[in-house]
Amino acid sequence: MQSVGDNDTKRNSVTEGSLLKAKSLQREQDKTEIGEIKPGINLQGYCTNESCLASKGLLVWINKGFDSTSLASGKDSFCCPNCGKLTVTTIIKVMFYNSEHSICSSNDAVAVEDKNYQCLYAIKPELLYQLKAQKIRQHAKSLEDLRERSENAMNSTEIKNLIIELQKYEIIVVKPPSLKGDARLLEKLQTDYDGDFNQVFDIGRFTILCDSPIELQTAVAVIKKAERFNLIVSEDKDYFDQKSKTHYRCHNIKLYVPKHDVYVEMQATLKNYTTLEGYTVIENPKLNHLFYELIRAWKPNSSLKEEELKQASEKTLTKINDIICEWIDEKEIKKIANRCKPHAEVGILKPPQLKGKTEEQINGSIPLKLAAFVYEQLLAPDPKKIKGKAIYATLFEYYKKYIVGETNPASCVDVALRLKDVRKQELDEDAAMSQALETYIPLQANNYPFVDNGNNEKNSGYDCHQHILEFLEEKKASERKDVMVLQGKSGSGKSLFCRHLENTLWKNYDNNLTKALPVYISLPKCYHESIEHDIISQALQTKQINKETIDIIRENISFVFIIDGFDEIFDRYNKTKIKSIFMIASIWANGMPKLLSRAEVMY
Repeated sequence: MQSVGDNDTKRNSVTEGSLLKAKSLQREQDKTEIGEIKPGINLQGYCTNESCLASKGLLVWINKGFDSTSLASGKDSFCCPNCGKLTVTTIIKVMFYNSEHSICSSNDAVAVEDKNYQCLYAIKPELLYQLKAQKIRQHAKSLEDLRERSENAMNSTEIKNLIIELQKYEIIVVKPPSLKGDARLLEKLQTDYDGDFNQVFDIGRFTILCDSPIELQTAVAVIKKAERFNLIVSEDKDYFDQKSKTHYRCHNIKLYVPKHDVYVEMQATLKNYTTLEGYTVIENPKLNHLFYELIRAWKPNSSLKEEELKQASEKTLTKINDIICEWIDEKEIKKIANRCKPHAEVGILKPPQLKGKTEEQINGSIPLKLAAFVYEQLLAPDPKKIKGKAIYATLFEYYKKYIVGETNPASCVDVALRLKDVRKQELDEDAAMSQALETYIPLQANNYPFVDNGNNEKNSGYDCHQHILEFLEEKKASERKDVMVLQGKSGSGKSLFCRHLENTLWKNYDNNLTKALPVYISLPKCYHESIEHDIISQALQTKQINKETIDIIRENISFVFIIDGFDEIFDRYNKTKIKSIFMIASIWANGMPKLLSRAEVMY
């Protein structure tokens, strides 16, 4: 049994032990720093402005960029990143970041030169320093020299040893099958670098593919220990957690290979984000790169329309990369994917601006080339995966708004929707017709012409509606007819029947029972002798189908034309010497050799 005194003794001994342990530990103090380290020369010091919050014992970073300058700590003044005043006079450190640089003090006769991406030097107040930092550049004498150096470096023992180290941990390192081709390289030189080949680093690039962000972080850490392989990490750009201009998600590192005096680029990303063929899970993986190549060097003319197209193209490419690299969450990607309507489902129409253009004309114009490219991409096999569908939906929305234009239909479905909207509007404006359709009574018909004061009762009749539907469904080419004429005396219900038939045909279209679109045309409303030769096109224009797209539509959509009111315009029609409306409608409808199995015209 223990006494109270014994417990107190034990408690005291535990406390004393804790104190002894505490004395052997020392908590590291936080070193809060203000400002941002950027490429070039970075100076660290203290702000002396008492009204500045950073002056309360905080260190500040001042970026001087790529420059050649002298430094005398305590004598020079620099702008505080917090208060914006020239009150940073005491500089204690200088850091060179992502640059080729040199530093020399008044105590040294020779400058220290380095290519490491991050070098930190302490500054002594009594010394004068010469600092120099410049952008990383290749050191080749010619483009051929650069190609030779790059190829030798990529096949060097140093690079191979680094790759072997990464592959030990089952990290995939993809080496390009060859250096970038001359044609592509020369184009990039002129458009991006004003012909300066020493600014080219991706002439040959290794791609490192990882399974997870942690694995990528580890791979980058291994690469940064490149000194073990006689390599120097000269530039470190993290676009994995920070968006690049194009939003491609990766970590870029430039390695300097001293043996060949050349830089080699390594790009680390996740397997889920890569578009490399043979390694990607993205459908149509070349899309974003080809799109980028089309608009990268494009300098629009002075027109506002071209400038708007360029900006819209860049935004669309960014959206596509946001999907590929998951800058937007999975829920949002699925939401976009749900808007996907592939070509097989909606029948995408060719851009009207390509009509009549030769291949040479298209290749000579970026807007035309862009229109042809996007159209071709949308005709690709239907995407099956979530990302593929989201990318397709994004591209199609861009196509509808900026390539085809919002005033034009971009698909066969768009044409159908416009015709249906116009039909609804026409019936809303014709209250009598709408009411009559609600109480429609089927018509009886026969195969003999109606004759005034004749004995029309002797001929046995049949259901007119069913008979015409069977006529439209006729599949045998030998029995197929182009035209059916519906004749009847005034007030017998021909117009009402035409509208009723139109309604049935729309229901069949909506239920995928037919691909032909019914078009009701009232001749008294649109006929004029001067446009008789173009009557169908004129009628479609009254139904919100623009003239620019009519020929494109003819090549892709089949129609059933229900032409009403011929008797009301007969006197004017009979005076003209132009081709029969019957023939015009048949020829117009027959202009779909790809999709149309028949051309039917109802009068």
